[in-house]
Amino acid sequence: MRRKDIIAIILLAIFAVGGQILKSPNPIPDDPTNPRRPAPQVQGDQPWDAQTRAWLSEGPTRSRNVAPDWKGIPRTAVIEVPTDRSSGTGTAFSVGPGAWMTARHVVDGCDVLGLLVRDRKGIKVTSVEHHPNADVSLVRTNGSPSAFAFGSQAQDGDDGYMIGFPKGQPGGLHGRKIGTTILKERGRYKTRELADVWSERSRVPDRFDSLGGLSGGPVFSDDGRFIGVVLAEERRRGRVIAAQTSTVYTMFQRANVKPTTNNTDNRLTAGGYPAVARDLLISLRVAKVVCRVR
Repeated sequence: MRRKDIIAIILLAIFAVGGQILKSPNPIPDDPTNPRRPAPQVQGDQPWDAQTRAWLSEGPTRSRNVAPDWKGIPRTAVIEVPTDRSSGTGTAFSVGPGAWMTARHVVDGCDVLGLLVRDRKGIKVTSVEHHPNADVSLVRTNGSPSAFAFGSQAQDGDDGYMIGFPKGQPGGLHGRKIGTTILKERGRYKTRELADVWSERSRVPDRFDSLGGLSGGPVFSDDGRFIGVVLAEERRRGRVIAAQTSTVYTMFQRANVKPTTNNTDNRLTAGGYPAVARDLLISLRVAKVVCRVR
């Protein structure tokens, strides 16, 4: 990995761009007090284990301004993919030896792409493969932590736990599946997929308005198996859209990755998921993606 590429990844870690990473199916006009595309922010120097230490003693914050579950889910959600490429950050998680799952819009069109680990060390992504019809991708590196176990399709009413890097900083979210929608993306590329809709119940920590940067992160069932990939948010209704397990499995087949279905010791609950999320983040099984466009 060339020295200038390593420096580029480190700089992007310090000045993370989150606004375009988790996109909203119902775009909100820019507001100086609540920008949809926030300007790059300087991040703190604390390592992730220090940033998440309070999670062990503080419970999650119950979500506010969440629309009732019965308040209509659109049959179709359409997202415009910008034709211009831009740098940014997102989330990925380990699914096999040297293999990571993420969202396509996190890693599409990058000149330099890497996964960030502690002490601002970048690991170069060696290859990227996109799903032909969905907003998911599989990227490879030289080595990875142990893979997560793959679960079965979530049902309406199931709990789900999402972990990653909203606004480029560690965070987690508890949601409940309330239905499905057809997610369409159009612009620089086109996709069309049946996706799960989750209503937010709580989050940790309570410091993010937009969840930008959580895209590409895993959705876990309460038994610790991953059952989807975070793709988009409907911020005004407190909802998250995620890829279904069938979409993920198709990606595994295309990339010739055999998912593990082994038992897992991770158990997530509405009150206790912050501690599990912290462990998965500092063990680097859930990693921060850094994309640079020259």
